[in-house]
Amino acid sequence: MSTASEETLADIWRNLESMLAPIITVRAWAEDEIRAAQQRHHESGRGPIWHASSLVRPTLGRLHTSERLYRAHAAEILDRVAEGENTRPATAAEMICVLMESSLPAPLNSAAAYLYMRLFAQLFPEDCRQLVASPTELDAYESVHGAEADEYESDLQRKLTQAWRGPMA
Repeated sequence: MSTASEETLADIWRNLESMLAPIITVRAWAEDEIRAAQQRHHESGRGPIWHASSLVRPTLGRLHTSERLYRAHAAEILDRVAEGENTRPATAAEMICVLMESSLPAPLNSAAAYLYMRLFAQLFPEDCRQLVASPTELDAYESVHGAEADEYESDLQRKLTQAWRGPMA
């Protein structure tokens, strides 16, 4: 026979587990991406990529819940670390998250929609090839909306810059 306090303790434990599960899942994704980046960049031991775990924390809601977006985000940051590039500007995945959320209340204008497609093609080229009938479709959008999409991308990178994601000490 269980007591009320034992049931309450069990409830608290279940609640704690359910709250921590998403954090543990994202942490596992991060560790996978760090290992993959170390292999891509031939880093062994505890080099800059290994030390970059604090830089790959999710910044936007969808990065907490979408494994593919999170992994693309982490890989981009880790590649920047390996190449000695600035890690502060927004990643393509972060920009996709903003464009995705922006498209929910109202359709994106053509240049923003093209930027969304361009970023999607950059992150998920196989999926894009399945969705877009031919590469010339994207080329046509580029010729008409490319310059404006470039401006949107520049604005998003600036507005989504993460100052805390600077060089590690």
